Amino acid sequence: MKLKNNLLCYKDLYIYQESNHFNFCLDSVLLARFVVLNSKTKRLIDVGTNNCVIPLILSRYTSSKITAVELQKSSSDIANENVMLNNKQNQIVVYNEDINQFCIDKNNMFDVVICNPPFFKVSKGSKFKESQEISIARHELKLTLDQLIKSSRILLNNEGKLYMIHLTDRFDEVITKLCDKGFVAKKVRFIYSKKSSLKSDKFLVEAKLSNKQGCTIMQPLYVHNEDGTYTDEVKKYFKD
Repeated sequence: MKLKNNLLCYKDLYIYQESNHFNFCLDSVLLARFVVLNSKTKRLIDVGTNNCVIPLILSRYTSSKITAVELQKSSSDIANENVMLNNKQNQIVVYNEDINQFCIDKNNMFDVVICNPPFFKVSKGSKFKESQEISIARHELKLTLDQLIKSSRILLNNEGKLYMIHLTDRFDEVITKLCDKGFVAKKVRFIYSKKSSLKSDKFLVEAKLSNKQGCTIMQPLYVHNEDGTYTDEVKKYFKD
């Protein structure tokens, strides 16, 4: 069933979502607001855009062209509807393609690649209880970490940056694979549910194709206060 929702507290921003699809969550907001936009940022691409939440949020802060790529036809259809619903068709273009194929003739075209990727590896004999759409969004069935980083290297120009959110349990693997493909992590921010949390759940990373080492570990990002309400920082992310 397709539902129309207000996109958090963003004024006049709405999205359609399907109940049996992977619907947007706070991760998309945190990642979108982690992206650094400046006058040199002319072309952005969101890999695995799902219902196009990240491009829609970014469109509030930049007039640059945004490409959104989504493998699943049903999700890309909704992404297109959301672009038109918010009258962003002159800025955001959605492609229903496999990023591994899409990137082939797109060398050095983008300044920024953004991805909220599938978090979970797939082992032999894995079984999934979710719908196919949700399984593909959550698990590396169609897009592995290696494939994402390889595609990003092709898509980015020499000064380009890759922004990603991932599980902290896979931090070492992510950083290692980035380095293997010629990226250097320039900024990392660990995300905690609360200040009292003993362990980070996820992290945000900004990576760049560069020979220059040096990474800034930013202040932790706490999502909730101890009473379960959002922290002041997270509340600010919901505002224009």
